[in-house]
Amino acid sequence: MASLLTAGASFSTGAATFVDAQPYLSFADSAFAGVAFDDYFHLEDFEDGLLNTPGVSSASGGFVIGPSAQTDSVDGDDGAIDGSGAGGHSFFSGFPGGTDTFTFDFDAGVLGRLPTHVGIVWTDVGEATPTPGFGSVTFTAFGAGGALGTVVSGTLGDGSTFGATAEDYFFGVIDPLGISRITISMAGFSSDWEVDHLQYGATTVPLPAMFGPCLAGCALLGLRRRRA
Repeated sequence: MASLLTAGASFSTGAATFVDAQPYLSFADSAFAGVAFDDYFHLEDFEDGLLNTPGVSSASGGFVIGPSAQTDSVDGDDGAIDGSGAGGHSFFSGFPGGTDTFTFDFDAGVLGRLPTHVGIVWTDVGEATPTPGFGSVTFTAFGAGGALGTVVSGTLGDGSTFGATAEDYFFGVIDPLGISRITISMAGFSSDWEVDHLQYGATTVPLPAMFGPCLAGCALLGLRRRRA
């Protein structure tokens, strides 16, 4: 099933809505910025060197890396939006021998309930097939009953292994019944890549207030959605 998500998008209770490849330089660019989270909200920016926000875990490989010429953190994490993510931290696949897929699981027992909103920022790809510095991203979400759907981006990247940020993109999902897991993958393209700004929260605010002003005001291009 193919669809295009445009300004003012809404959905029926129980049907997930996906955000695909939205440009992102700081949390102000998040589709969730301005959402009235009346239960909880957590932003994991990895700036303490750890994945340690409450109620989320990842057993798929990857680790936090700190500032370096090749680190591609979210631009604003070093205190300035200046086109470089080299001064921050990100979650890295490991290379060589790294993972091509990250999985993040959410624990309702710790959080009190599953998040209704989950997002993550894809920041960089290095070595890749067939062209270094470029590749496609697949983002999948799951609820308690199984897969909610998948979005597949077009080709992303800037051809560089260094920390430039113009190619950083947000992927997200909203489902009022809760999200138990997300995966973000570059399978078939790379095991040398980074993500940042894992964010998740829960709200009981009625629609359309579940959408932040950025999502409600931006046309989100290139979304392809596959129902499991």
